[in-house]
Amino acid sequence: MNGIIDDINAQIENAIRCLFGDEMPFLGFTLAKPVQITDDTTDMSMPAIIDNNGECHYVFTDDSYAIGWYHRLLSRNYSAKPGFGDNNLDVKNDEILLVCWGLSNVLQMQAEEVESKVIVPSIPGNALLVSSNFDAKSVLSGEFRNINYLNKPEEFIFSVKYRVQTAFNRKCKNKLTS
Repeated sequence: MNGIIDDINAQIENAIRCLFGDEMPFLGFTLAKPVQITDDTTDMSMPAIIDNNGECHYVFTDDSYAIGWYHRLLSRNYSAKPGFGDNNLDVKNDEILLVCWGLSNVLQMQAEEVESKVIVPSIPGNALLVSSNFDAKSVLSGEFRNINYLNKPEEFIFSVKYRVQTAFNRKCKNKLTS
């Protein structure tokens, strides 16, 4: 999964450079997680990258960048790989959400154009495209829980859901982790 996310990020960076030139500022992240925030009255969460030292790094819009994105693991399920009885492989299915934000006044593009010209072509063939959501309010409510995030008129936000399937041998995995 991490290799595919790195590949997607590299392809998005290449697409941005091809379409807009090397001077277009962008900010791409890997796998973000919801971070719980508690104040006196409410529990809230927002997306962030949590490094190995426990530090949180904000992944959402920043006026210094014209476009940005991050990925978030939504779910993981497992199944057996079909075979002829001599197959010991399992299959891991990760459903991942790529959240993209940008400034249409800087990019001179709307969300739908960025999705079709930058994001979708950057998803490799070994990742299954599932759906895109252009309803900024629903994307924001899924990413910012109990936080009233109001995007600016020139700021677009959308998400693309994709699936990554990986076969693995559970017995070998157990030996590596024990």
